[in-house]
Amino acid sequence: MTPRQRRRTALAVILLVVVVLLGRGVFYVVDQRELAVVLQFGKPVAERTEPGLYLKVPWIQHVRKLPSTRQFWGGGVSHVLPDLPTKDGKKVDVTPWAVWRIKEPKAFVQRLREIENADRRVGEFVRGAVRDVITQYDLTELVRSTDRTLTYSFTPERMLTKVAPDQVQDRPREAKAKIAVGRAKILQQIKDDAMHRLASDTGEGDKGGSSGRGIELIDVGISQIDFVPTVREAAFDRLIAFMDSIAALYENEGQREKQEILNRTKAEVQKIEGEGKQQSNEIRGRVDAEIITMYAKAITEAGPFYTFVRTLDVYREALGRDTQLILTTDTDFLRYFKELGKAPPAAPASRPAK
Repeated sequence: MTPRQRRRTALAVILLVVVVLLGRGVFYVVDQRELAVVLQFGKPVAERTEPGLYLKVPWIQHVRKLPSTRQFWGGGVSHVLPDLPTKDGKKVDVTPWAVWRIKEPKAFVQRLREIENADRRVGEFVRGAVRDVITQYDLTELVRSTDRTLTYSFTPERMLTKVAPDQVQDRPREAKAKIAVGRAKILQQIKDDAMHRLASDTGEGDKGGSSGRGIELIDVGISQIDFVPTVREAAFDRLIAFMDSIAALYENEGQREKQEILNRTKAEVQKIEGEGKQQSNEIRGRVDAEIITMYAKAITEAGPFYTFVRTLDVYREALGRDTQLILTTDTDFLRYFKELGKAPPAAPASRPAK
């Protein structure tokens, strides 16, 4: 190898070493989930919003990387708006949420600097928009999107057709309210209001009215609307009273149906008993008629003998050792005793032939 070639090789090795040593200070990579801001002596001078390999001046320029993904704020207990009044005087606890992202990295670093600051600023915009919009509408507008008639699976509709309307407590007024705007449009109004506030927000000392602080509000919503404790208790009491009226209606209807069943059963029992008594009387009458007929036939066929036997039975029952009777001589009661003396003399017994 010639001296010239040796010098070139040595120079290439030196350059390679310098590039390796200075590579991290000269080159930087931005991937698809990141945004980058080039800071020169702490001041933003450039921004990178597309992924790729970029150069910077070593030791003078520094790169600040930021997430390009969407950020979520809200939805937790610490984000609740307590005791928020509605137009109709109801107080509710509202839990909002928002989705945002960094749109202009350079403006973001200049005005907000940190993600936590942006999160806090988004929260201020969203909370203010929620507070201002919700107070303009009734509670029914916040929780319903249409004015369709609400139905209750626990309401005995078949019973309501049988009883007077005043026997059941009327359904809540909210179930019959007419919805002019609705929940969906109110949420859209909150979103538009928060975006407008964010777009019109400028930092102190800004010239030229640069807006937005480098962030973009993508979506806004409400994860929960709940009554404050006092109103919640009143709502529960009202629901309990409504359910009690339904229970009383069920009980009254059950008692009425029970009485109807008892009346029908009693009528059927009385009918069966009446028919049974009628059949019994008919059978008893036929049997009595048959017995009388048989008695009459027996008396006709053996009248004197029957009279004699019955008279002897009467003698046996009426005449005893201590019985004393005062009767005339012509009484009919003792005619058989009188006739005993009139019996014809017995025929002499015939003697056997010798």
